Amino acid sequence: MTITPLLQDKTIIVTGASTGIGQAFAFACAEQGANVVVADMNGGDDTVEAIQQKGGQATFVQTNVANEASVHAMAAMAAHALKTYGRIGGLVNNAAYFREVKLTPFEDIESEIWDRAFDVNVKGVWHCCKAVMPAMRAQQSGAIVNIASVVAVAGQPGYLHYVATKGAVLAMTKALAKECGNINVRVNVIAPGFVITDATKNRPVEWQQSFLKARALSREQRPQDLVGTAVYLLSDMAGFVSGQTIVVDGGSVMY
Repeated sequence: MTITPLLQDKTIIVTGASTGIGQAFAFACAEQGANVVVADMNGGDDTVEAIQQKGGQATFVQTNVANEASVHAMAAMAAHALKTYGRIGGLVNNAAYFREVKLTPFEDIESEIWDRAFDVNVKGVWHCCKAVMPAMRAQQSGAIVNIASVVAVAGQPGYLHYVATKGAVLAMTKALAKECGNINVRVNVIAPGFVITDATKNRPVEWQQSFLKARALSREQRPQDLVGTAVYLLSDMAGFVSGQTIVVDGGSVMY
């Protein structure tokens, strides 16, 4: 019996895919047979090269989801995917503003930092969804996976700006799922726990330990812990799953 990869011949756009969680998503999609569009503001040649060296298909588009001209950048990203691969099967909205977000009492958060977080984490998701929708509407199919955070479900002191953006992503996902269901476009969200990446490993040790101690599975969370859920939601196996929030955090938050 021949087992077909779950994302065979689908074209998946992954934002923020040059490093960390986004890169892990890109690698996993390629391993499951997808053509991957690596969208990142900091370059993605290393990700593309790694995929191609393993026989996969990938291409890079420089993208800044928060730029004032991002609507045009997103449209160019979608057009690039269509020109290269003929269709857009899925979008992973992974790009986020977190590295520069510091532990801050809510009344001391600077407006500039608040606005920057919303520009990337909320507006960026909106722009990307708008960019791929014409192609998905024409196909009458598609899957969007938004990346939020467990802190939007459980709350987290000292990060109100970041928590608020990820709470907005949860709400947007539900609204988009309702609005896009009539064209067979599914929209879901993954809410990771604290994941060890280059962007997060320098967070206060006590803060990191608080997440670990709350988990049923008491170990560090790595980007690879998220990829199975993402592949599932992008695949036809999740063909009747939409508007859902899946928490992947080792069991600290349970429904």
